[in-house]
Amino acid sequence: MYYSKVKREKYGPCNLCRKEADLTWDHVPPKGGIELSSVEMRTILQTLSGDPNKDKFRISQNGVKYRTLCKDCNNWLGREFDPVLNKFANDVALFVRSPLHLPPVFKIETVPHRLIRAILGHLVAAKSELDDVVFDKQVREFIFDFGLPVPEEINIFYWIYPYPVQVILRDVAMPSKRGGFSNYMFCHLLKYFPVAFLVSTAKEYEGLLELTKYRHAGPDDMVNLQIILSNVPNQHWPEAPDRGNIIFGGQAMVSSVIGSPRK
Repeated sequence: MYYSKVKREKYGPCNLCRKEADLTWDHVPPKGGIELSSVEMRTILQTLSGDPNKDKFRISQNGVKYRTLCKDCNNWLGREFDPVLNKFANDVALFVRSPLHLPPVFKIETVPHRLIRAILGHLVAAKSELDDVVFDKQVREFIFDFGLPVPEEINIFYWIYPYPVQVILRDVAMPSKRGGFSNYMFCHLLKYFPVAFLVSTAKEYEGLLELTKYRHAGPDDMVNLQIILSNVPNQHWPEAPDRGNIIFGGQAMVSSVIGSPRK
């Protein structure tokens, strides 16, 4: 499979509410937090496995997007949560792009309740296969109810990602500690300039800062989220197989997308 599949038929079940409806395109990451330029889309296997067909790709003229959400869910995500995710990404980008000598640690004010739900909602949208994996079911059960906290099994970690390549990776398993191959975590990745998010069943991962420590915050509670500019991992971390890591996945991983600026 050389080309990533990012759409289903025009009419079908919505990835979030599961209702049968006309399906609309959901940009992942959403419009407003990234420049929607022309991208070359490849599968994760083409990029990480040395696939001889890695030069085969699909072109999207306006960013990575998935035809998987009904109009109501798409508009709801865009109205309730995307403004917070986009502001967070744009605020971090100001620091990353700054020519000034900045401290290695700074803070960004944000609304974690809405930031968390934006990340999770778009990850559920970012899958052409409609199934009932535990993660998708959990997100569907709480994302529409502002009174429910994020389930304890869902943990979100974040770090600076100063690279132009977008990575949307769903439903994979990796060692919960690099170099240790006895315990594994189920996880998903959303990476785009200037920040990356790892959603995992693990309670901690390689010293990354955790967003879901604010899982019980109210819908409009503000916090100052810590950002660390030093010790930035390489572009293919943490998903690339190496001496300390191995990655497993099914069809959702096969069709996961890496979007590179069009040459």
